[in-house]
Amino acid sequence: LREDQLIQLLRERGEEGVEALLQYYGPLMRYVIAPILPDPRDREECLWEVAMRVWQKIHLYDPQRGSWNSWLTAL
Repeated sequence: LREDQLIQLLRERGEEGVEALLQYYGPLMRYVIAPILPDPRDREECLWEVAMRVWQKIHLYDPQRGSWNSWLTAL
C-alpha cells in the first residue's frame, strides 16, 4: 500500500483507512509514544486516540506543507 493510497482511504472515511494506518504506521506511532508513556495500556489507548485524530483531521493534511511522516508524528 502506497502512502497516497492510505491517505485516500482515510479521506474516504472508511474503516479500511484506520486499519491500514495501524498496520503500516502503527510501529512508527508506537515508537513515538513509547518513551512518553511507560504503561503498555496507556500506550495502546494513546495509539487509538492518535489513529482517531488522524481519521478526523486527515482533511488538514497538505503534502505541499510537509511530509506525511512529519504530519503524522506531530499529530
